[in-house]
Amino acid sequence: MVADAGYGVSTPFRLGLQERGLSYVLALNGKEVAHPEDVEPHQPAYGGLGPPTLPRYRTPPRAVCVLAAEAGADRFTEVTWRQGSKAAMISRFAVLTVRPAGKQSLAAAQEAGGGRNR
Repeated sequence: MVADAGYGVSTPFRLGLQERGLSYVLALNGKEVAHPEDVEPHQPAYGGLGPPTLPRYRTPPRAVCVLAAEAGADRFTEVTWRQGSKAAMISRFAVLTVRPAGKQSLAAAQEAGGGRNR
């Protein structure tokens, strides 16, 4: 599945693709927040009192533009995507695998980890 940022910024859409086991590439705007690919939700130990602890990320999410900058300039590829009347349309693109962040993504991670009703 390939989609533009109109779909890429929709957490329910991304989660639906993931639930269906589909491979996807989605455009995001730089303000979207995400976790790096290698970060996993952590399941804290249950202390025995109160509701069970829920899975959570140990670090806060970061803007996608920050993750792209941290990936380095060598991750970007210059692509000519259209020949204009005066000049070629050229952009730089990077492909990064990230973990979605935000309330809906956190709820999905908690549900995958057993949720509130174990």
